[in-house]
Amino acid sequence: MPQKPKEAFSSQSILSLHQIKKGVIILKNGSLRSVLSVSGINLDLKSEQEQSSILTNWRNLLNNLDFQLQVVAHSRRVNIESYLDFLQEKISQETNSLLKLQGEDYYGFIKGLVTGNNIMKKRFYVVIPYDPIIIKPQNALSQISEAYTRLLNLKRQAFSSTQILSNENFNQYYQQLMIRQNNIINNFTRMGLEAQPLTTKELIELFFNLYNPETFERESVTIPSEFNQ
Repeated sequence: MPQKPKEAFSSQSILSLHQIKKGVIILKNGSLRSVLSVSGINLDLKSEQEQSSILTNWRNLLNNLDFQLQVVAHSRRVNIESYLDFLQEKISQETNSLLKLQGEDYYGFIKGLVTGNNIMKKRFYVVIPYDPIIIKPQNALSQISEAYTRLLNLKRQAFSSTQILSNENFNQYYQQLMIRQNNIINNFTRMGLEAQPLTTKELIELFFNLYNPETFERESVTIPSEFNQ
């Protein structure tokens, strides 16, 4: 008996991402995610008192949260071809023979450095979740049980059929997510860390780089104007 051909699927079917809107990631299960770009900090350059204060604030932040944070350290190769082109242009415009010679030596050094080595750039991100749970007053206990089960299966649900959010629901969930985001940013500020939420354009660029690991880090991706929020 001939075997039934396997059903074809696209790469999008194995991704939990559904949409990016107002600088927020919407997953297929209706959950929202905000992504912060966080500056690094070198604890070795801090005094013992400063180190203790930073670690204490970080511990208190985690202990007081009623949701999970995801911390991502992202390392990618850097494309410095544009920088090399810039150097070439400046060298060609230089009229001082000594400065021109020094510029050519510097260009040769940088060119040789990147030819034999991968230049890496590391960035740190914090992902803030909001997973909506609806509890009906008439049957609260059963709804709490269902909500708990749903939380345990969030990863599986994230890849299942897409749940379309109404504008009303999105705006409601968005406001709750922003409260969490502002709380996290304020806590990072107290630790001396700068945290900036990624815009829609920056999120699209980030996902492009994540899902195209064979390419160099791209500083800019052409995005339709309606998505530049």
